[in-house]
Amino acid sequence: MSSTEKEMANNAALEDYSYTTLTLGVWRLLLPMESSSLPSFKLSLPTNLCLPWNEISEKLPLVALVWRFLTEIYFLDPILVILTCSLELGAGMDSVLMLYASTNLLKTVDDGLMKGHADVNAILRAMVIHIMCIAFTSTISWFKDQVTPVLETRVKLYFEEYMLNARLRLDIPTGADKNTKQKVSSSDLWRAFQYLTGTAQDIFEFSAQIMFILQQANSGLIFTVLSLVGPAIATSGYRIFLQPFVTYSDNTNYLRLRSLAQLANDESFREEIVSSDIGTWISAEYRKARENLGNVSDAHPQYTLGQRQNPIKRLLISVFSDLPTLYWAATSILYPNSFSVTSFAILQQHAKTLNYTVQSIYVKWSYAAKSCSHIQDLYDMGAVENKLADGDEAYPSSLSSDNGMAFELRNVSFAYPEGKSKDNAIKNISLKIPAGQLVVIVGANGSGKSTIIKLLNRLYDVDSGEILVDGEPIKNYRISDLRKVQAMLTQEHKLYPLTLAENIGLGHPAQVDNMDMIREAAESGGANGVIERQVDGIRTILNPVSTARSGHLDRHKHKKLKEIFDGLEKKAEVSGGERQRLVASRTFMRFFSGNIRFAVADEPSSALDPKGEHQLFQRLRESRQGKTMIFVTHRFGHLTKHADLIICMKDGEAVETGTHKELMAHGGEYFELYNVQAQAFADAVM
Repeated sequence: MSSTEKEMANNAALEDYSYTTLTLGVWRLLLPMESSSLPSFKLSLPTNLCLPWNEISEKLPLVALVWRFLTEIYFLDPILVILTCSLELGAGMDSVLMLYASTNLLKTVDDGLMKGHADVNAILRAMVIHIMCIAFTSTISWFKDQVTPVLETRVKLYFEEYMLNARLRLDIPTGADKNTKQKVSSSDLWRAFQYLTGTAQDIFEFSAQIMFILQQANSGLIFTVLSLVGPAIATSGYRIFLQPFVTYSDNTNYLRLRSLAQLANDESFREEIVSSDIGTWISAEYRKARENLGNVSDAHPQYTLGQRQNPIKRLLISVFSDLPTLYWAATSILYPNSFSVTSFAILQQHAKTLNYTVQSIYVKWSYAAKSCSHIQDLYDMGAVENKLADGDEAYPSSLSSDNGMAFELRNVSFAYPEGKSKDNAIKNISLKIPAGQLVVIVGANGSGKSTIIKLLNRLYDVDSGEILVDGEPIKNYRISDLRKVQAMLTQEHKLYPLTLAENIGLGHPAQVDNMDMIREAAESGGANGVIERQVDGIRTILNPVSTARSGHLDRHKHKKLKEIFDGLEKKAEVSGGERQRLVASRTFMRFFSGNIRFAVADEPSSALDPKGEHQLFQRLRESRQGKTMIFVTHRFGHLTKHADLIICMKDGEAVETGTHKELMAHGGEYFELYNVQAQAFADAVM
């Protein structure tokens, strides 16, 4: 497809009556229709301060959530919250105090000039008051800066815990749903609190400023009104930066530049770039793309859109912002006896203070309104219902066997809810797995082997058919009870960003501090050698959380600091096979709980050599007492000879079931797989 055809297709895809598209430099900017017009001059109050009634009514349900949000923060530490808000309010009053102090000092000096001699005592008193106001506001600001970070940490960690718990309780299908993905961060919620309290603080400060200015002169009311006109109009220009938008670049030259820059700067490509000697080509292609881009700007599209506003509007905003000055100039002509440079300076200061406060109120109010959506997202997370309905029967039941879990699949079909394929992952499967049996599931990639395992563990519910556990529908049992008696070891299992001891110990959380049991599990999983090679042994964190940052370090002047930084939070290098040994040790730790009745090993040794895999499977088989155990593996030659039941999968169907001898005699799908894969594995082990 040519670039012109791509452009036409892109434009066609963007045709929609709910939004419009602007091309600004290298960017596409998508805006809702109601806010997509270019900036123009409109003498109207800011829309966010004058919401239509229907829009206000839509936001009313959020009031209860906002109140809940603020209440939860308050009860975290009432004294700390009250202290922080009081200091914020005190810091916000600095403008009024400084207005008072400056006005008092200027008037005292002006009185001395008018009388022809200075009142030293009065000036000194005014100066002392001025200095005291500065000292007071500075002290309040200092205390605020000490207290606010403490509350910020408390608030962020509290809501992070709330969101963490909300995520942890989700089952697999619910967690995979894009509508349940986390849409808000703890930082967003702290900012929401700041915007809400900041708006209230600014409104209080604004009211105090108005009251103060109104008392300054007979014309204070007129002056105050004129001082508000400019900022009221100016804030309408902020709409550009507060409206919803989507932006992306489809400029081929710009995208080419970014791709080449990533290729050159990403260390993961470094070795291949050097060995293939393609550096010259990258440089030449970058230069070509840069020249082709020409004078097209990559400035932020909202900034570019803001610069397109009508120049008349800019002129009028400047004129209206200067109305207090024009008014005072006119007053000096009409009433020259009442004019003084000092009074002019005072009112100029008042006008600037009001201007700043009005704009601050608008911005914080706008962000506070938008932050309500973050608060709603927070509590929506906690209200999500799992797609897997919990049962009410305890497990094990009176029908359960001490030998392990028994399964029966009756005409089971299933397709992954988040999958792109229209075909079922498994189709109309019916089979029985008696308690205590060793089962091997074989088949090509994508045949449905792992899907059966996930259904037996009730990570998903079947679309049709039924699964029975010990003669009862699996849906009837409490999910938490099923989880306690299951152990899964798969190639998808990862190491946690915790110590090696915890990585293994969390197989049995109640004994996570039992070092003797953890070392025994490590030995069973073949991970002792991995642990012994680490400097910190079992306390090693392979992938530590990254917290280290550096700034302004000169590699010549600050060599020691640079060395310290380079040595912080280094990752321990272990191979894929070593990681699988550690994960396997976690499974053996889980066996030590004594609760496990169903164990699964689903391709857990893909990174192990044949000998290592043979040893792992041997230890797993030795631990099968009281468990139904299922293996899923491509290298199954030695396993199938010990299996009570082999299930051969193909295209989502169980095409063959039986023992090794039965299926080999049948000469079907299993016979072919065994001869191709199992014999090669057996030869490698010998």
